[in-house]
Amino acid sequence: MEGLKRSIGLLRRNDLHLSTLITDRHRQVAKWVREELCPEGTQHYFDVWHIGKSLGKALDTASKDRQCEQLQLWRPAIVNHLYWTAASTPDGNPGVMEAKWRSLVNHIQDIHDHDTPAFSSCAHAPLEGDQRDKEWLEPGSMAAVKLEGIITRTSLLKDVRQLSPQHQTYSLEAFHSLILHFAPKHTGFSYQGMYSRLLLAALHYNHNANRETARRSDGLERYSVRYPRFRKGAWVVVPIKEKASYGYATSLIEALRESYMDSPKALQEVSANLSACAPAPIAKSFEQIPKEEAVSLYLAQQSRYKKLN
Repeated sequence: MEGLKRSIGLLRRNDLHLSTLITDRHRQVAKWVREELCPEGTQHYFDVWHIGKSLGKALDTASKDRQCEQLQLWRPAIVNHLYWTAASTPDGNPGVMEAKWRSLVNHIQDIHDHDTPAFSSCAHAPLEGDQRDKEWLEPGSMAAVKLEGIITRTSLLKDVRQLSPQHQTYSLEAFHSLILHFAPKHTGFSYQGMYSRLLLAALHYNHNANRETARRSDGLERYSVRYPRFRKGAWVVVPIKEKASYGYATSLIEALRESYMDSPKALQEVSANLSACAPAPIAKSFEQIPKEEAVSLYLAQQSRYKKLN
């Protein structure tokens, strides 16, 4: 939360306006964005993955009931429908997304025409033969009733209306993971060191973010099959990307060498200015207590503890 506020403050100081913001559905963040940014014209969306994860947990819980075991078979399709709801609505129209999501209640009971003008019928062709691998839910059955309760939950419907239709947060999360490669948490760095490593991480990410899929000797693309823990045994196919390139490092070293050769003092001044901008340690922002007083209070506390024992 504090990081978001600082980032928005930085944008405002540089006269930059945030047109679109995509986050998880943290309620405190959503409230702050609604009150502080939305009046300025910022559009706030929720990342689909986070809502899909919560939805999957609700379905897992419901399917534990013996009368609702069918829901476990429908779980992947229901979560996929959530993704489709967002991806098939590129303009992010909240009414259309809600109508598409609500249509799942009918679809899963083999009803494909709906009484909502925004989405009057399912978009798929008739499902017959091999296209059907799950039994439809019986209208009025315990499984159908419980699923409808999950799908039409007020809080979920509000979140669906804010699903991000085109972009998600996974690229940012990948960048944060990359930062740990350049600045691992188990090592402390100075302000200059951390600043430099963050810049290097950004350069590396931007240079390698759009790598092509690697190819075999016969020209076919390479893929791997993985079993993520959160999929609980289900497999996923992942394209194997080409190896990362570090060409940016050579260009950076050459640029620094030329800058130093042309003006050594100018480069030293830049380093000095960066050091001068280093913020004070966090401990300095708190009120300091004299050491003698702190030790006295500590000894008094220890004395009381010994008497109790």
